Amino acid sequence: MSRGLAGALHRMALALTAPLRPARRQSTLAHLAERLAQRVEVPVPGGRTLSIECPSARALHDPLGFGVDEPETIAWIDGLPPGEAFWDIGANIGLYALYAAARGLDVTAFEPSAASFAALTRNIEVNGLDGSMRAYCLAFDAATAAAELHMAATEAGHSMHGLHGVTAHGQVRPAFRQAVLAFPVDGFRAAFGLPAPRHVKLDVDGLEPAILEGAAATLREVDSLLVEILDETPDGDVARIRAALAAAGLEEQAGPRGARNRVFRRPSP
Repeated sequence: MSRGLAGALHRMALALTAPLRPARRQSTLAHLAERLAQRVEVPVPGGRTLSIECPSARALHDPLGFGVDEPETIAWIDGLPPGEAFWDIGANIGLYALYAAARGLDVTAFEPSAASFAALTRNIEVNGLDGSMRAYCLAFDAATAAAELHMAATEAGHSMHGLHGVTAHGQVRPAFRQAVLAFPVDGFRAAFGLPAPRHVKLDVDGLEPAILEGAAATLREVDSLLVEILDETPDGDVARIRAALAAAGLEEQAGPRGARNRVFRRPSP
């Protein structure tokens, strides 16, 4: 229904602008597209509202599902002390990174998809949070490489991209291969002299084991980490995730039954 109506409105806009000269028509349609960009107002705990600009239909998924899709993520962020360093690896258009910043955390977000990164940066601007968060368009992996992100779709908000062509759901049939720089977390920090985060959110659709194995030194300084583990995640990958976190001294916490995100914490001394 919504696709059909959108198609009809698109055809109407084309018809109404047909008499214009080509340059004026293109400018008019571009201005119309800008004005039609969807901005979802998301009420969040603490009495604040986040404005999430969504340049594609797929980008609406997270803001429209906030509070329902990942309650365990919200509960975890709510329990983190304000002012501490928080990394969101696989931030997509930035909803949870923005929420963490709004809660007073010092946020660094990473997103390799060019379109999602553009939306993430725009949402930082829209919410006036550039003073408390920053974003980088790059990927993490076990080793440094000039790599390719195999993308199921290129629109902002899409997921299930694979740096090596594989996700938790299996092989990706890429609609597009985007060039991207990939770093191990430890190497990235060493190259740029960055301190370790105290808390990490990791949601990268299948590359979690490699990222954690490239972050062995960093993880020893992390107090808590939330990682997505799906029913489809291969048993071998789950074992590698738990082994990497156990080696860093992080222990898995009991969570809601059926939750797709698991929290690991450093035990109190």
